Amino acid sequence: MRKLFLLLAVALTLASCGKKVLVDETHQFSNNKWLRFEPEMYSVKVDNTSDGYVITATLRYDTTMITGDILPLLVDFYIDSTELHNFTPNIRLRDRKGALRGSTVGQYCTVSDTLDRYRIYNKKGDYTYRLRHRTNKYEIEGVTSLNLKIERF
Repeated sequence: MRKLFLLLAVALTLASCGKKVLVDETHQFSNNKWLRFEPEMYSVKVDNTSDGYVITATLRYDTTMITGDILPLLVDFYIDSTELHNFTPNIRLRDRKGALRGSTVGQYCTVSDTLDRYRIYNKKGDYTYRLRHRTNKYEIEGVTSLNLKIERF
């Protein structure tokens, strides 16, 4: 009986240590263009306000059309249409030596970057994330998809 209790306690501990993904959603861009004033929207339900979360974006793009080192973003998020918060991370497309980051297949590169390393939510509820690029161009040609992933660590 004692071994059974110990085994059950270990199993519950291991099960509670797993990462919980709040959102892992990919949006495809029509005509491989990301328009500046048409943000990508993601919905997230937050039930836990005591844990920290890491927010990661993954971008797939055509390396023949996008040649810069970084892609600056504007990220807004709000709960139930109130309490707007924003931050301005970058997706690094190249390393310090100028080489492409991420994995390439043909002319396409897929790169991930952490947007927020430790996000704590103050309230439970339904959050909306709105991602826009903050370049000086109306549209960025060559972007095929954008993924947002939020997971508890």
